[in-house]
Amino acid sequence: MKLDYFSLLSPAPIYLPGAGGILSPKLDAISRIGIQNYQQYLAVLLLDTQSYLAALGLTKKFETLTKEEKSLTDIFSMLTSNEQSTSMLQNALNFFMEEEIRFSSQQNCFLAYRENTVTGTINKENYPLVRSCICRRNCINPGANADLSKVKSKKAQDILKKLSKGKAAKAKQAQSDRNMELGNIISAVANRSHSLNILNIWDLTVFQVWDCFSRLSNNSIYDIQSMSVAAWGNKDKVFDISAWFKRMDTDNESLTGFDY
Repeated sequence: MKLDYFSLLSPAPIYLPGAGGILSPKLDAISRIGIQNYQQYLAVLLLDTQSYLAALGLTKKFETLTKEEKSLTDIFSMLTSNEQSTSMLQNALNFFMEEEIRFSSQQNCFLAYRENTVTGTINKENYPLVRSCICRRNCINPGANADLSKVKSKKAQDILKKLSKGKAAKAKQAQSDRNMELGNIISAVANRSHSLNILNIWDLTVFQVWDCFSRLSNNSIYDIQSMSVAAWGNKDKVFDISAWFKRMDTDNESLTGFDY
């Protein structure tokens, strides 16, 4: 699903027919639940079938299944087959969606409620779309692999203990840049922006703050280049005077991949 830049920037929900409204949470909402819970919710949503099976050591067993049996294996069904993972997914959906989300064991799906009236459902058919939209509203590439080692919540670690074992190979990979952690980006933007500060920045959505960070970074480079051209000229014809307002998003993915 392709989402336009305006909708991603907007604080208003993006409505998915038959499901519900997908929010880009404000920093204030994230601070109220805690950054660890926010990380936990994202980690659950980033799980896909392959990473889930690999984490449980079931990849080889999965390969022995018939094509028909494999087609029946999906991440939504796996997550909702366990009471604890179902509860974690429900909490995540409740945080990122406008409606109240409750799991129905009879229908094997999540029901979206408005004033005790069912207005939508999240099932294995539309979950990939819901998941993708939530990830994009949080500036995350929905195709990225979940790194459960980043989930610092003790409760989440207990629930995902088996899953974490399957991530041992990731320990050899380079650690993500701590400069790109959300808390540090909030501080940087609040102290660099001419209008935002540490008091009012909490009214921004998480997508908006990453967008502000990207624009500030881009404009800093532009200012340096423009000063250089003003002092030494533009002999090589490399300075683009319109660079300050050029689009930074490419298929809505250029702002993704940050460490939350």
